[in-house]
Amino acid sequence: RAFDLPVTLLTLPDRAHIAYAESSQQGRLERDMKSVQPHLTAYHQLQAEACSQVDSVALIKQLRRGTP
Repeated sequence: RAFDLPVTLLTLPDRAHIAYAESSQQGRLERDMKSVQPHLTAYHQLQAEACSQVDSVALIKQLRRGTP
């Protein structure tokens, strides 16, 4: 699933993970892995599905030119 809020994922020196999600009304810091894991899973899925940097730049240039 895509992120519905801005989320910052951090890996601490001890390899623990935390997530910070922010809305217009509040911020929420999650340290419990049961809460952090879905964010990590979504992030890794986005990484796997994303275009490479070269392909992303080419697509952006193509869209800026207005060509399909």
